Amino acid sequence: MVFNRMTTSWFGMERVLESIEHHKYIGLIGIDLSEWKNGLSTGFREEGFNWVNWLALSMGRGDIWFGDVVSSHLWLYAAIPNSLREEESEAYLRGLARRVREAIVAETGSVYKEASQSPRLRERGIGYARLQAWQSGTESVKDIVYEGVLKATGQIRESLDDQDEWELRYELDRLLSESSIKSVYQPIMRLGDGRVFGYEALTRCPEGSLFDGPLSLFQFAERHNMAFALDRLAREKAIRHCPTLSSIQKIFINVTMGIINDPHFVSGQTLRWLNERGLYPGQVVFELTERSSIDDFDAAKKILAHYRSQGYEIAIDDAGAGYSSLQSIVELSPDYIKVDRSLVRMADKDEMKKHMLRTFVRFAKKMNIRTVAEGIERPEELRLLRAMGFDYAQGYLIGRPSEYPAAAIIGAIPKV
Repeated sequence: MVFNRMTTSWFGMERVLESIEHHKYIGLIGIDLSEWKNGLSTGFREEGFNWVNWLALSMGRGDIWFGDVVSSHLWLYAAIPNSLREEESEAYLRGLARRVREAIVAETGSVYKEASQSPRLRERGIGYARLQAWQSGTESVKDIVYEGVLKATGQIRESLDDQDEWELRYELDRLLSESSIKSVYQPIMRLGDGRVFGYEALTRCPEGSLFDGPLSLFQFAERHNMAFALDRLAREKAIRHCPTLSSIQKIFINVTMGIINDPHFVSGQTLRWLNERGLYPGQVVFELTERSSIDDFDAAKKILAHYRSQGYEIAIDDAGAGYSSLQSIVELSPDYIKVDRSLVRMADKDEMKKHMLRTFVRFAKKMNIRTVAEGIERPEELRLLRAMGFDYAQGYLIGRPSEYPAAAIIGAIPKV
């Protein structure tokens, strides 16, 4: 099916130029019309179909404008409210694109209506992009629109060519726009007196999510350049919903060096979240995880020194699980070493593991680094680690991750 161009200007550029004067932020929406083929209403397929009137009648709003129909793709422009952040703008445009698509589907017949009811199909064949800040001159505006067309076209192609990947991308967008991930908290016990030293915040997907767990979620976000948006939301959830802490208790939050290297990582917003909960930077420990390696340790030291100067502390997670974590300990001199569960599991029955654990403790004490043993599930493991001189312990024996950990651990910390 071939659609003729409906305007004489390039992608309806004259409408963009008219709108710039009245709207600070504008988005571009693309919808693939070829998906419905002959099921598309006859009127839509007529040369010279009046999309402007159809939009006014079907959508009943004045903030969406017809741009063009090019190569079976309908292109629209939409005003974006000034109050929306960039990630919120993407969700806003996605919602508008869905509504336009649903209006088109409503005129294609019952078979298409029924198919469109699946949440995973409602965004098939749509793309959207927030057009970047306008510069002076028509040529620069054309470049901005061109970049938007490339992004939206890529989304359309992705949704049609790789359904599984597209469904996961849609799911990630949904989780971000609805802020539907949650944080659970696992207690960390001080081995000296058995008191709760703090909690590690762990991200969880909502029930029924297409992602089978937080690891696959974060890996997917990293592949699709959305790791920062996901990390920001996870950090917000971790801080805003964390258990009530005393002035000496800590909240441990997982991050990667790729994220912590971003200049906006610890922004004023993060400090506001802390202030809302009556917390301060000295109560936050950033756990550097194994999800991404550190290529430049000199640069990493400078970055971490900057955050430490603000009061934040640093932990190396999964120590002993691989070479990179051991190198990170030597190069970065963290405040905490979290020893991986693989070394802790059944350590009371394994002489090699005992030797490695003692080595960690001796090294850490010489370097004034505190040690946390992860993955403790048996009383025998807890007794061994306490005898070796570990500072803190974490694991199912002490408390499982929970949204409300205070209730979960009352009377549950074993006295061994």
